Amino acid sequence: MKLSDVITNPVRMKILQFLQVKGDATTKQICEELSDVPQPTIYRHINYLLKEEVLIVKSERKVRGSLERLLTLNEAKFTENADIADMAYQFLMGLYGSFRRYGEKGNVDPVADMLCLRTSMLTLTDENYANFLQELRAVIDKYGKSEKNGKNRSVSIISAPVTEEKK
Repeated sequence: MKLSDVITNPVRMKILQFLQVKGDATTKQICEELSDVPQPTIYRHINYLLKEEVLIVKSERKVRGSLERLLTLNEAKFTENADIADMAYQFLMGLYGSFRRYGEKGNVDPVADMLCLRTSMLTLTDENYANFLQELRAVIDKYGKSEKNGKNRSVSIISAPVTEEKK
């Protein structure tokens, strides 16, 4: 099984992105966050991700007669035998698809919708970069909660070492 084959589905990508930000969540929390996706669809994709060991059950507890599972990403699955170029391609194609669907809906207003495309170059030690990522996660956690009248916004962060080309 190639990881890129598992995560190419947009619903599975939404689930994984939510768990990347949140760290762990119950199926109920995922359903609440992805309210635009029917619950049976979310359950089906979560079961698939569990079967493929992309998600793991962190803990279980009984809630009103049913079993509630706390789910998290299986980080090992993202690093073992990883084809980095293939994973990056799938990720970027997922983003491209989102932008394409946005543009095709007509009457779009990138300024009013606060569309943002930015690249920043950082030159940091590994320690300072680790601190940066930790602070970034704290900011995402702070603002990552659903607001009653809020709009869904997808924020993607890509980090890669810069490879200097030989002259």
